[in-house]
Amino acid sequence: MLELNNQYTTIKRQVHTEVLKQFFQDTLPQNVDRIPIQLIPKQRIPTRCCIYKERAMVRYRIMAFLGFDIEREDDEMKSLSSYVREIMEEDKPLSPLLTTISTACSSCPPDRYMISDACRGCFARPCLANCPKDCITFSDGKAHIDESRCIRCGKCMEVCPFHAVVHIPVPCEQACPVDAVKKNEYGYVEIDWDRCISCGKCAMSCPFGAIVERSSIMTVAKKLKNKDHMTAIIAPAIEGQFPGTLAQIKHALLATGFRSVIEVSEGAHETCLHEADELATRKKEGTGFMTTSCCPAYMNLVDKHLPFLGSRRSSALSPMAYAAALAKERCEETSVVFIGPCLAKKDEAASLGTIDGVLTFSELASLFVAKGIDVREMDATDLEDVSLFEDCREFALSGGVASCVSKRSAVGDEISLFQVNGIDRKMVRVMKTWERRPVGADLVEVMCCEGGCINGPGVVAKPSVAIRLRGGNKASSPVEAMRAILKPKE
Repeated sequence: MLELNNQYTTIKRQVHTEVLKQFFQDTLPQNVDRIPIQLIPKQRIPTRCCIYKERAMVRYRIMAFLGFDIEREDDEMKSLSSYVREIMEEDKPLSPLLTTISTACSSCPPDRYMISDACRGCFARPCLANCPKDCITFSDGKAHIDESRCIRCGKCMEVCPFHAVVHIPVPCEQACPVDAVKKNEYGYVEIDWDRCISCGKCAMSCPFGAIVERSSIMTVAKKLKNKDHMTAIIAPAIEGQFPGTLAQIKHALLATGFRSVIEVSEGAHETCLHEADELATRKKEGTGFMTTSCCPAYMNLVDKHLPFLGSRRSSALSPMAYAAALAKERCEETSVVFIGPCLAKKDEAASLGTIDGVLTFSELASLFVAKGIDVREMDATDLEDVSLFEDCREFALSGGVASCVSKRSAVGDEISLFQVNGIDRKMVRVMKTWERRPVGADLVEVMCCEGGCINGPGVVAKPSVAIRLRGGNKASSPVEAMRAILKPKE
């Protein structure tokens, strides 16, 4: 995936923040068409061919932020102010969750391997010796690849002592674990929605920003502006995303206009209890391994690609679902908004019917900036007693779900665990073998994002930064494990 700190992320957040500022100032309809010009002024040196194309890209990002499907609803003769008036009257269903900007797509050539100038034409020639298709030749003392014979196995790159073989991927296609991202007949990116699991990895990987997520933030913003009773249910991964404590983040949400805040960790406690009981029953009956049911991208993966795992999933609801039910118990009239790092949660929310909006941490950051809220200036007193579910905050980390379930299981010491720390093409192939050769474990924890939810597509802070901010004096195994994993990358 792309480094989180990049020019695309910067312009995207500028777009989101400016739209929200104008909305809360009641000036969005009359000023929205000027935002592309404001963000891309004449004196700007364009990254693309010209400033006019860059302004067009800002226009499309505004449309996606408003909730429109660019592929199906773009009308170049229609002003942005018309789109604003339309979304003010009626919310857009976020299906499909992602949308593509064909004019932003660079039509990347197929992935390939090539020999760089670092090739020394060595005598050993391991690239030649290990190529299974004899597509390596030498001329003028340098290696060359015959692309018509190359099967892109990468063996030449693995064995080159000078690292002279370079893999040039198609980032969005490479990132997709289920081959849902392809080029259409015109060479532009296209998503096969029948295969897509809404993990968001393609959107995070495209260096041209040609794949964008559609937002439901305007639904939330309208309710905040109307001062409706709203409850923010915040994912465990929120700790470490902003420069302040978790308690300060909660107070920042109240300052934004939410009436109450509930940690999804409280719902995670319920998920743990259900999964622990179910796991003990399965172990007693000898029915084989059980997988967790918290990651919605994994749930989509099973439904669309690995149906044999359907009976292996825990029947427990996700922490978000239990937290939403808790919010409704406390105030029946409240609108529930889930705030987390995940795009696939928008799919899950639509299926549940108890969630009124889903925001990513990135969208929340824009909301804070638009309203002039600095988390560090908020009250640091926690809003509630969290002793019952504090350990469930570790759901945000790979290994955290399994750890919490084990602690609550009557047979915790006897549970054997297997972690799926990130889903890619290779992992999907491995999981397919489980139909014939079941994994040798009692509980399989599945996280689509490597490292856990702190590495989701909607985060603000890099995982290494988030771990440092949330770790504090904690010495729990998931936190320590993630510190160990991330340390070499810092």
